[in-house]
Amino acid sequence: MSIVAFVFFLFAASPAFAGGFGPWTFGMSADQIRSVKAQGPYRAFSNGGLETYNAEFGGKAQNAQFYFKDGHLWRIAIRVYEGVDLTQASQSWAYTYKALVSLYGRIVTPNLAGETLQALADSAKSVVAGGGKAQMAPVSQPNGEFVFSSFNSIAQEGVKTYMVTVNYDEPSP
Repeated sequence: MSIVAFVFFLFAASPAFAGGFGPWTFGMSADQIRSVKAQGPYRAFSNGGLETYNAEFGGKAQNAQFYFKDGHLWRIAIRVYEGVDLTQASQSWAYTYKALVSLYGRIVTPNLAGETLQALADSAKSVVAGGGKAQMAPVSQPNGEFVFSSFNSIAQEGVKTYMVTVNYDEPSP
């Protein structure tokens, strides 16, 4: 079963609550996000969203990107790693796994194999090196949000960039 389908079924039985990440909640406007001064400064990026490099995740300041639909926040993407080193990206994946476990408990890692965190990280690294995407998500999703992480790569102008991202999405109605 895909991670998206698995988590969808978890949400189908959950009541709706206002979710989000840190001090930001779904439905906020860009101005409301900018008013959270402690995590600023914020800057706009190409798709009309906002970002800050002062979002705390797993005990570290991380890049957070805010995505809007109809002027309201619907996704917060925490970029834990973005760079050209697959080994560093894999280490960031393992860090993200530990952070998600500490926040939410047990994590599901579809299509990955391994009895230890290092074995899981090596499996994720292998999937991404082969052009795939490694994903993980908390088994017990928090109320009012859909949390999942992706580890993947993109190639632009001959350069392969690896990314580890934790997404906090507003659940679909």
